Amino acid sequence: MSAKATPSLDGFIQTKGASRPDAMQQRGTSSSTAPEPEAPPAMPVRPAQAPEPRAKALTLRLSESQYQRLRRFAFDRGLSHQDVLEQALMDLLGRSGS
Repeated sequence: MSAKATPSLDGFIQTKGASRPDAMQQRGTSSSTAPEPEAPPAMPVRPAQAPEPRAKALTLRLSESQYQRLRRFAFDRGLSHQDVLEQALMDLLGRSGS
């Protein structure tokens, strides 16, 4: 049986106090310079709105049946519980004229 050659770690281990190498060649790349990575796509710009004041936390207590109804409602519409409750509250406040 032939003995496996142990790979050399030369160039990988940095001695204490030595300066950090500027660049290390990665496996699979040639010694020529690598192409520049593509810029990520631009994020859509939202229209300017007045900044919202800092969010406040609120505790809501629901019975088990109310919670299950909320879960089903949110799941069926692909919404979070936060989204459902915010929309419901804004609708209620809008109707009352506040």
